Amino acid sequence: MAGPSASRAKAKSLAVLIVVAAASFAPGPAAGQALPQFTRPDSEANRASSQGRLRPADSTAAGLLRGAMARSATFRAIVETIEGSDLIVYIETRPNRLPGQLQLLAATPDCRHVRVSVRTPGLDTELIAWMGHELWHAVEVAGAPEVRDQATLLRLYQRIGVAGASGTTAETAKAQEVWMRVLREVRANRAR
Repeated sequence: MAGPSASRAKAKSLAVLIVVAAASFAPGPAAGQALPQFTRPDSEANRASSQGRLRPADSTAAGLLRGAMARSATFRAIVETIEGSDLIVYIETRPNRLPGQLQLLAATPDCRHVRVSVRTPGLDTELIAWMGHELWHAVEVAGAPEVRDQATLLRLYQRIGVAGASGTTAETAKAQEVWMRVLREVRANRAR
């Protein structure tokens, strides 16, 4: 039988990554539902920063972000929400096992740092949809100021999501709905 330290290690490993791999998409809230708005704390660090809250880590991520902003109103609303939050979101593309993931990297008194990873290679339309999906998870974290470490991140997703069969993944219906909505918008606006 596992002792308390083994249970803590298991809980920590479960919370290390909130990995998203949705094979089917359940209906989410209504398409016209407004996104939550957050007011970023007024700190010296926030006032001094000229860089936005979303920070692409590679040229592919930067290109996908530009394409998403040009082609999806839902994506733009998600970005606006994150820009008003205390998060700094690093976006990267890399060959992953799963299509996307979100990690909580660190929390300071003024901000929280998260990393969104999107699996490449892939079609831009699908990659943008996955980026939107993962950024929705960032919005979920932004709306939960109590999330400051892996344990509180795990508790958030136990409360608002559904754990995957592996015990290392979690999902929310809203993020699934965002994936579909962004995908439809990007496909409808291919020429932009």
